[in-house]
Amino acid sequence: MQTLNVNGIWRLSPLDNKAIAPYCQYFLEHESIPCNLPGDIHSALLAAEIIADPYIGQQELDIQWVGQHDWVLSKTFNVDDSMLTAGRAILTLKMADTIITIHLNGEEVGRLDNQFRRWRFDLGDILKPGENTLTLTFTSAEKKAVELAETLPYPIPYSEYPVSAKHRNLVRKSQCHSGWDWGPCILAMGVYEPIELSFIDEGIIEELTCDTIEMGKDQWDAVVRVIYNARQEQSLDCRLMLAGSEQEGTVHMKQGLNKIEFRLQCKQVKRWWPHGEGKATLYPLQLSVGSQQTEKRIGFRTLLLRTEAEPDGGKPLVFNVNGRDIFAKGTNWIPLDALPGRLTPDRYEYLLQSCVDANMNMIRVWGGGLYEKDVFYDLCDEKGLLVWQDCMFSCSMYPTNAEFLASVEAELRYQVPRLKDHPSLALWCGNNEDLGAISWYEESRKNHIRYVIDYDRLNEGVVGRVIKELDPGRQWWPSSPSAGENDYSDNWHDDSKGDMHFWSVWHEGKSFEEYYSINPRFVSEFGFQSFPLLDTVKSYATEEMWNLTSKVMEHHQKNPRGNSIIMENFTRYYRFPSSFAQMLYLSQVQQAKAMKMAIEYWRTTMPHCMGALYWQLNDNWPVASWSSIDYHGNWKLLHYAAKRFYSPALPIAYMKEDGIVEVYVVNDGPKEIKDAKLSVKFCTYEGKKLNKMEYHMDCKARSSSHMCTINLHKKRKIDRENTFIYLKLKSDDLYIENQLMLEKPKRSNLKNPGIKSEVSKTAGGFSVTVSCTYPAFEVALEAEGISGVFSDNLFAIRPTAQKVVTFKPREEVSLEDFKKQLKIYDLWGSSH
Repeated sequence: MQTLNVNGIWRLSPLDNKAIAPYCQYFLEHESIPCNLPGDIHSALLAAEIIADPYIGQQELDIQWVGQHDWVLSKTFNVDDSMLTAGRAILTLKMADTIITIHLNGEEVGRLDNQFRRWRFDLGDILKPGENTLTLTFTSAEKKAVELAETLPYPIPYSEYPVSAKHRNLVRKSQCHSGWDWGPCILAMGVYEPIELSFIDEGIIEELTCDTIEMGKDQWDAVVRVIYNARQEQSLDCRLMLAGSEQEGTVHMKQGLNKIEFRLQCKQVKRWWPHGEGKATLYPLQLSVGSQQTEKRIGFRTLLLRTEAEPDGGKPLVFNVNGRDIFAKGTNWIPLDALPGRLTPDRYEYLLQSCVDANMNMIRVWGGGLYEKDVFYDLCDEKGLLVWQDCMFSCSMYPTNAEFLASVEAELRYQVPRLKDHPSLALWCGNNEDLGAISWYEESRKNHIRYVIDYDRLNEGVVGRVIKELDPGRQWWPSSPSAGENDYSDNWHDDSKGDMHFWSVWHEGKSFEEYYSINPRFVSEFGFQSFPLLDTVKSYATEEMWNLTSKVMEHHQKNPRGNSIIMENFTRYYRFPSSFAQMLYLSQVQQAKAMKMAIEYWRTTMPHCMGALYWQLNDNWPVASWSSIDYHGNWKLLHYAAKRFYSPALPIAYMKEDGIVEVYVVNDGPKEIKDAKLSVKFCTYEGKKLNKMEYHMDCKARSSSHMCTINLHKKRKIDRENTFIYLKLKSDDLYIENQLMLEKPKRSNLKNPGIKSEVSKTAGGFSVTVSCTYPAFEVALEAEGISGVFSDNLFAIRPTAQKVVTFKPREEVSLEDFKKQLKIYDLWGSSH
């Protein structure tokens, strides 16, 4: 099989120059501009300076016309006679977005209407020796959606956002391209994976899947299935190798699709484990059929989802890997950029490694984005990150006409075999919040039965059916949140079954203490917003806009009440910040506090609760949002807090009931911690130690141990406004601290801590030693204008123990420049 490279520079032009003339005069005088594929049309227009950067100011509003019009990409290339005689010319497109008509040398060869499918076209006799021109005509997805809406027998409602494209639920593309409450409306078009033009002689491998079956401690059977599309009847040599086992032979093929099956016995196999449980061992599976070769990596592991009903009617949701129940610690993933041409491997690597560095073991691919690129799942395999995989439906009703259902089935018959062999893939989920959304809209409330039937036709009749057929060994979960198959419980408020989305704190304005009011089994969405770092704000707002109610700051806040909610909670828990920079800092402190309170409490209830995935990991543009890493890759303070509150072993103190402090030690790791010592100290903000309790123990693996209950009402000498509890858990190879203020920070009598710092050069970066005169809380370091990650951040320090932190920059920087740019924030200083 030969291939011809048709990627790289294509030529971009509007389909109708006059139609876009009110927005853009350029194409009245110029024929086209260059556009790189894989890539997207908006990025090409931005590079040519035809549109303004939509990530700056309010310029998103100025580029809406791009997605509302049609565009043409064309490329001229040469074909040798030898290529045409080598085999049949087949054109393959993946991640082609979305409504596209393909012409070759002026003749139509195919039409596309689903971003999530793989499309293949036989170019037949149209391809000729010498010069050929391939043309992709992109129809506006919004225009197509509006046309489809006019043909509907009744409305199909969907959630809309501050800047929103119409009827996004009627076309099969990333739903968040139409705008979301954290993302811009950039109705992207393009092709985001390499286009393949292959000359097929013998045939092509359409599909390769592998099921592993545990036969003993280190012995496994591997059942490998191949779908091979043969050009003609023929016999081909086949060879398969996996984990030291090999099988070869000759297979007779008929013309068209052929199914081939191999069964290998693999011995002395090492298991694949999630992060924190063991090594994520992978083995290459190598297949050759005739002259064609392909390879993928296989991980040997068992994975079950325990959801057995309990006598009281409850239902857990527990991921069990290799016989171990795993407490899922992680976050939610959205597409890493609103401009798909920027989905680069290095950005995937950075974000996923940041999850590992924060002690996570699971990531949820949210249903309003995309079935991610191969590099995402390959990295999750390597790093031991379990993947909760939503199918691409979110916050909407969807059509159930024959054409739509057939398109969804086709996308799944490509996506499920593509992804099912990844050992990281833990669960298939039908959608994000579509079950609950039936009750959101006036139309669906008035005609409830109609929309329930539509939901069932799509989600159970197509999505669930196809997944269970193609990947029967992996759990199918109907929706997130849900209580599982055949159970339509309200999993926003019912905490007894399955996975829960808990948004009462953010959307309903409840206090952070509301997290203590539920006893969930698994929480797959919950969150609280913050602003990004000042460096990121500078990337979209000029200094005169550095005010939370300025038009630019409000534009880069897609949740209508977002800034108000953040400011309201300043007054609930903190003294109001003294400057714009302090507002940004305190918003991140507040966000981290909310997630820390929730997750630490739920961890103490293990094994009743066995998972917490906060919303959300990343941003797809610079914005105020629920993310723990901002668009430019800066760790917000929440991500540093996650590194601590997701630590395998952790001492925890919380005050669920006023004046009653509960103290726990959790260890969700696979090993017992021997000879551990927990100290619980009462200290004043003047730095005095009042009293101390010590506990000696062995912390069993996968345990939550209640250590003591402290009734502050009986400790009359304790002035809660002047006292905090300091926790320290220590063993031969463990040292971790935690704190609990006995009153809200705004009522606590903090002293000016008198923070001092010393900076020195160290291997790979810099060392910062921080000390104080009085106890300092929520101490945050920031290297303004310098990208990099601190070894620790958002911590407390005491006068008797200085803190040493290292910083690894992502680019070269001098010691002098680092010293100049280092900023240190703390809770007392935020209001002074």
